[in-house]
Amino acid sequence: MSQRDHDFDTRARAMHGAALRQLSPQTLAQLRSARAQAQTETAPRRWPWLAATAFSALLAVGLGVQFLPGTQAPTTDPAQLAVQTLPATEATGSVTLLDENPDLYLWLASSEAQPLAME
Repeated sequence: MSQRDHDFDTRARAMHGAALRQLSPQTLAQLRSARAQAQTETAPRRWPWLAATAFSALLAVGLGVQFLPGTQAPTTDPAQLAVQTLPATEATGSVTLLDENPDLYLWLASSEAQPLAME
């Protein structure tokens, strides 16, 4: 602490002491009772806020875990890989008539199919 700071502190303490000596006994009594009352008042309860925060964090984690992708081990069996990558119709072995005959699509686009659809 420098000399200048020390002088300032000394002067501030002297002024504070002079101000306290000029207070009336009634004012000092009121100040003391107000200080005692402020010290005895209960501190604000923080546990409800902590509990609400902890519950919110737990809820967020619970919801977040639901959206995590599954941790399945990758399969190396070629047959299972083929079944997983093929469309459902090819994987089961059943092929529909529409997949076999592309002429059907040409006929649907022709002018002969429109009057038949209008009936």
